Amino acid sequence: MHWNVVYTASRQEKKVAVMLERHHIQHYLPLVKKLRLWSDRKKWVEMPLFNGYIFVQPKPAERDQVLQIPGVVKYLKYNGADAKVSSPEIELIHSLIEKGYHLESGASGSLRKGDKVKIEQGPLKGIEAEVLKDTDGSETVWIAFETISQVVKVVVPKDILNAHG
Repeated sequence: MHWNVVYTASRQEKKVAVMLERHHIQHYLPLVKKLRLWSDRKKWVEMPLFNGYIFVQPKPAERDQVLQIPGVVKYLKYNGADAKVSSPEIELIHSLIEKGYHLESGASGSLRKGDKVKIEQGPLKGIEAEVLKDTDGSETVWIAFETISQVVKVVVPKDILNAHG
């Protein structure tokens, strides 16, 4: 089973998710906690992992109904068709968030070529990824979701990575 990707208006992801829930349309909005700084305070807030995107699994009769929800702009396209993300990819994102991994997202076009690795332990076991060496010497793994032109940066211990060609 696959998920479609809906593009939303700026900062409307949570409102769209509430409306999808009201219409009983299956959806997933991955949220991560981020520390936000204001001039007078700091606060942890839940922010969408992928700005402007919500994953949906509408029934065929609900596809057009999704587009009628305020804040929904369009279905994301990939190679001329609706972008599709596999259920295992969605489950991976959900698992990473649930297990408390530090996640950040970014455009996949910003990736630099690095070492190819396979993760040997933990919830990411078996995933092949690209490693970027940050200026502080820590290892970060980028997992690419090509159909939505996004990547997720996951901080993992170096000892669970197995380098290969």
